[in-house]
Amino acid sequence: MLEWLGPAGIVIGIIILIIAAYKGVNIIVIAPLAAAIVVLSNGLNVKDSLLGLENSYMSGLGRFVINYFIIFALGSVLGKYLEDSRATFTIAEWILQLTGKSNAYTVLVAIAIIGAILSYGGISVFIVVFTLAPLARPLFRELNIAWHLFIAALFAGVGTFTMTMLPGTPAIQNVIPTQLGTTLTAAPLMSIICTIVVIVYSLIYIKRQLSISMSAGEGYVAGDKKPDFEGNSEQLSPPLGLSLAPMALLIAIILVGSAMRIPDVIVPALLVAIASAAVLLHNYLPSQLNTINTGAINAIAPTFFTAAAVGVGSVVTLAPGFKLILDLISALPGGTLMQVTAVTGLLSVVTASPSGALGIVIPAFGETWIASGVAPEVIHRVAAIASGAFGAMPHCGVVFAVMAVTGLSHKSVFRHFFAIGFGGGMAALVTALLLAGLY
Repeated sequence: MLEWLGPAGIVIGIIILIIAAYKGVNIIVIAPLAAAIVVLSNGLNVKDSLLGLENSYMSGLGRFVINYFIIFALGSVLGKYLEDSRATFTIAEWILQLTGKSNAYTVLVAIAIIGAILSYGGISVFIVVFTLAPLARPLFRELNIAWHLFIAALFAGVGTFTMTMLPGTPAIQNVIPTQLGTTLTAAPLMSIICTIVVIVYSLIYIKRQLSISMSAGEGYVAGDKKPDFEGNSEQLSPPLGLSLAPMALLIAIILVGSAMRIPDVIVPALLVAIASAAVLLHNYLPSQLNTINTGAINAIAPTFFTAAAVGVGSVVTLAPGFKLILDLISALPGGTLMQVTAVTGLLSVVTASPSGALGIVIPAFGETWIASGVAPEVIHRVAAIASGAFGAMPHCGVVFAVMAVTGLSHKSVFRHFFAIGFGGGMAALVTALLLAGLY
C-alpha cells in the first residue's frame, strides 16, 4: 500500500498546483510547494531534492534558464521592436483589408490569420494579444460579436500549428526538441499535414461557436475590466514591406539554416532579425534604448515562470512514484511513441507549460527513445505536438495573461483555450501518430 504513496503524492501535488494557479497564486510561489509535496510523499531528501546543485528543483530551474534564456530574451526584444514601431498593427490592418471587416466570421478568421503570421514570425503570444485586442474591440462592437469569441480566434492562430507543428517555426516548443539532433523543420510532411488538420478543426470550431453565440442572442459585451493595454492610434506606422521584413528574414534564415543543418540556428536568426528591425524601423520607434531595455526585461518573467514549472517536473521525474507511473505507461500498447505521448503529456499537465515539459522529457528520455529505433524527427514532432495539446491546462500562465488584457473571466478564456489547444492538438497528435509509419 505504501508503494502508492509516491504516485499519490505526485497527483496531489499536481492538483494543488492547478487549484492554486486557478485561484491566482503565482507559479513562483506555488511551484516549490508542489515540489515539496512530491519530495515528502516519495521519501526523498528534502534539502538535496529542493536545493541541491544536481537533480533538484533548483538545478532543474537553473538548467532551463541557462539553456533558453537567450532565446526568450532575443524573441522578446524582436517582439518589442515590432510592437513599439507599430509594425504589428500595419500587418494586422493589411490582413483585415484583405478579408474585409463587414462579416463576423471573416473578422474572426482574419484575427486567427494575423495571430498565425505574427507568432510564426517569432512574436510571443503576449505581444500578439496586446496587438490584436485593441484592434478587434471596435470591430466586435460594430458587428455586435460576442467578445469571448476573440479568444477562439486568437488561440486558433497562436496556440497550435505555429507553436508546435509548422516547419521552421521559431517557437521555443520547436527549439527544445532539436536536442535530439534534429532541426526546426523536423518531419516536414508530418508537420504540414498536422497543420492542415488543426487549421480545418479550428475553422470549424470558430464557425460553430459563432453560430451558437448568434442563436443564443449574444452580442458584444466588454470584459469585466478595462484591458491593460491600449494601442496608440496617433503614432505613425511603418509601411507593410518594412513591417514584414524582420520576420521574413527570421524565417528565411531558419529554413535555410535547418536545410544546412546549422546547429542552434535560431540564435543568429533572431540576432539578424533584431538588427534589421533596428535599422528598418528606426524612424518609427520613440526610443530604441527603451525598446531594447523593455524587451529584455519582459523576457525575465516568462522565462522564470516556465523554469519554475520545469523545476517541479524535474523533481517529479526523480521520484520513485514516477517510476511506478512510467512502468504503467510502458505497459500501454503502442510502443515508444505511446511513451513519448504519455510522458510528455503527463509532464505538460503537471507544468501547464509545453516548453517546460519538453525541457524535462527531451534531455531525460530522448536518447532512450531514439535507441528504441524511432526516428528522432518523429520523436521531435510527436513530443512537441503532445506538449501543446496537454499543456492547455487551467493553470497555464497564458490564460491569466490573456484574461488581464481582454478583461474576460477565467471561464470565458479557458473554454476556448482548451477547445482549440487540447481539441485541435489532439486531432493533430492522432494524425502524427498515424503518419509515424512513413518514417
